[in-house]
Amino acid sequence: MLLLRKYVIVSILFVCSLVAPSLANDGASSTPNFVPNQTLMLKMRDGTALPTDIYLPPDHSKKYPVILLRNPSGRKASPWIRYAGLAQAGFIVAFQDTRSVMDLEGKTMPYFADGWGELQDGYDSVEALAKYEYSNGKVGTAGFSAPGVSQHMLAPTAPPSLQTQYIGVAAPSLYHHAVYPGGCLQKSQVEGWLGQYAKDPSMNAIILKEKTYNDFWKNFNMLEVVDQVKTPALLYGGWYDIFLQGTIDAFIARQELGGEGARGKQKLLIGPWTHFWPQNIQLGDFEVPVAGRTTPWDMSPLAWFNYYLKNIPTGVEKAAPVTYYVMGPFDGTHSKGNIWKSANSWPVPAKSTPFYFAKEGKLQKESPAPILETLSYTIDPENPIPTTGGCNLFLEAGPKDQRPIEARTDVVHFTSEPLAEDLEVTGRLIAKIYHQPLPHDVDIMVRLTDVYPDGKSILIADGVCHVPKNTPGIHAEAEADEVDLWSTSMVFAKGHCLRVSVCGSNYPRYEKPNLPIKSVGVGSQFSMTLFTGGKAASHIMLPIVEN
Repeated sequence: MLLLRKYVIVSILFVCSLVAPSLANDGASSTPNFVPNQTLMLKMRDGTALPTDIYLPPDHSKKYPVILLRNPSGRKASPWIRYAGLAQAGFIVAFQDTRSVMDLEGKTMPYFADGWGELQDGYDSVEALAKYEYSNGKVGTAGFSAPGVSQHMLAPTAPPSLQTQYIGVAAPSLYHHAVYPGGCLQKSQVEGWLGQYAKDPSMNAIILKEKTYNDFWKNFNMLEVVDQVKTPALLYGGWYDIFLQGTIDAFIARQELGGEGARGKQKLLIGPWTHFWPQNIQLGDFEVPVAGRTTPWDMSPLAWFNYYLKNIPTGVEKAAPVTYYVMGPFDGTHSKGNIWKSANSWPVPAKSTPFYFAKEGKLQKESPAPILETLSYTIDPENPIPTTGGCNLFLEAGPKDQRPIEARTDVVHFTSEPLAEDLEVTGRLIAKIYHQPLPHDVDIMVRLTDVYPDGKSILIADGVCHVPKNTPGIHAEAEADEVDLWSTSMVFAKGHCLRVSVCGSNYPRYEKPNLPIKSVGVGSQFSMTLFTGGKAASHIMLPIVEN
C-alpha cells in the first residue's frame, strides 16, 4: 500500500544510466520527459478498459520483450516514469493505470482487482501485451513500492507469458506488513495512503473495521497462495524500509514454497536504506554509508531483464541467492561491519541468544535471579511517546538518537555492559515480555539501540505487539507476549553497548493507546507492570553470528 505525497524516492532508479553497475544515484534533478508512442486501452475480463502507455524501441521493425509496470499512482507518476528509458535498450515498456487511478472519487480500493480473485487485471494485462503487435511474447513486470505490491498480487495468477519480476520495497501481505503489523494500526502511513488513493470515507471505514487478520485480508496476502507463483524474481529492500520484513518474507516463501519455476530461483538484496533510497541518501541522523551506495553485483533493471527476457548473461545469474549489507557504527567508527555479505538462504546461520532484562536497568546474557522482580511504566494516551526514526514513510526514517525518548519516565530501558569485542546480530529479533494480566487492551513497544561511547543511543530496530485484555476468568500471575522487531544485520562495535527500551506508545507512527475514559473530559492513564527474573524473565532473543 503506499507511495504517497512528498514521495522523494526513486527506489532503485538506475534506469537513466541503463548500464549502471550499482545503486548509485543517477544525479538527475528532474523527471525525464518521456513521451509514449501510443496509449492502448487494454480490456479486462469484465470489459473494463485500462489506459496503458507504450514506449517502443527506436527500431520498430523487430519484436521485443515487454516490461509492464502497473501503478496505483497512475501511469504518469514521476518516480517510476524513468523506467521508460529501458525502451532505448530494446524493450517495450508499458505503464498502466490500475482501476483505482480512474476513480477520482476514491471509492475503489487499490489492488482489489489485481490478484487471484474473480477479477485478475494483472493476468489479463500480461497476456494482452504478449499478443501486442511489436511483442515477442515474453513479458516481465517491474516497479517498487505500490507497483511492487501490484506485482505480488499478480504473481500467483501465473500468466503463461510472464517470465520474471523485478520487485522493490513492497509488501506481500497488506495486513502484516503495511496496515496492522503486530496487530496495531500504522496510523501515519495508512491515513496518508487513504488520503491519497481511497478518499471516500467508506474505504477508510473498511480498513479500520477489519482490525484482525481474516478472510478480507487474505485477499491481499500473496503468501497464502505462494505455491501458485511460477516466476523468478529479484526482491530488494532496506534495513529501514517500511516493508523490510515483507521483502524478506516474500523471498523466503517464493524461494522455498513457490511453484515450479519460482522455487529456488529468487534473489534477495537488502541494503542500509530507507524507503527513499537512492534519491535521498539521508539515513536518520546520518547518511547512507559510502560502502552501502554500491552493490557487489549489477542488480539494475537492465541487467535483470537482459538476462531473463533476452538470455544475455549479465552476472545476475551468478549472484548468490542472498546479498545483504551488514551495518556498523554510522559515525564511521572502525568495526567488522559496514560490509556486504552473501548467503545461499535466509536466515543466515546464527545462534539465537537471550539477553535478559535485570534489576537496575541491566541487559545481560546471564539468567536473572530466580526471584520475580517487577517494574512499571505509565501509558498515557494524552502524552504519547513520539515517533523518532525507524521504518517510516511520512515521518523521518532511519537510525535516530533515542535519548530524548529514553529520558522520559514512561519508558523503561535495559543496557548491557560495554562490549569487549565486536558483536554481529543478523536475523529476526523477538522480545518476550512478561507482564501483569491486563484489564485493558494495550500496545507494547520495544526498541533495540546501539549505545555509543559518547552516549548516543541509535535506533537499530523496533516493533509492536497489540495485547488484548485478559479473557474473563483468567487470572494468571504473569502473561507473556512476543514483540516482533522484524530483522536487521548489525555489528555492535567494541566499546558500544546494547540497549532495549519498552514503553506503551509510538505516535503518530501507530495510533494512540485506546484506554477507557474515566469520566467525561478526563483522560485515563494506566500503569503497566513488567516482570523480570524467575519464570517470568523478560528478554530479547538476538541472532548472534560467530565470525
